[in-house]
Amino acid sequence: MIGAYAPVQKIIDGVTYKQCTFCGKLKPVEEGFAKNGKDADGNVKYRDDCKVCYNVRRKENRNKKRHSDFVGNQKRRGEDSPDYTHQEWKECVIYFGGECAYCGCTPRKGKGLTRDHLKPISEGGETVQYNIVPACEACNSSKGAEDFKDWFMRQPFFSQDRLNKIFKWRTMMQIVRPTSVEVIE
Repeated sequence: MIGAYAPVQKIIDGVTYKQCTFCGKLKPVEEGFAKNGKDADGNVKYRDDCKVCYNVRRKENRNKKRHSDFVGNQKRRGEDSPDYTHQEWKECVIYFGGECAYCGCTPRKGKGLTRDHLKPISEGGETVQYNIVPACEACNSSKGAEDFKDWFMRQPFFSQDRLNKIFKWRTMMQIVRPTSVEVIE
């Protein structure tokens, strides 16, 4: 799997920083990136993806069955053809840093993030990339079939930054993948 960003390296105030090829964030090399052997000169090499993205991808690769179960459940709930791939889910989880899009928690060992529809299926929402965000089990079950914005703004952990991040994700994915395709004959 190749990230969308080129591996850029910069030195700022004597500290070497590197851009993660997946999330695009500039992080200190020694703290944010795992060692990956040595080069021909004997210098330590570091991975191109940061520790957060590497761990998210590794965990989600182990959970492919959970994703296929999710898609199967969507079909059983009456959705004709859920159009959502495991790769799209990994991109979503990486964008949110492996955290719940709402409360910001990282699931404990043995627990995973659930896929939450921003616009519920019962209200006409679809299982597509721009309508799904990662949520912890507590947030997903608490939200139920409510509108995510109304529900989120009532929560004690409400954060305008996280709300903006959700809207940014939704907008970016709608640009990348428009809701309707016009067929020209």
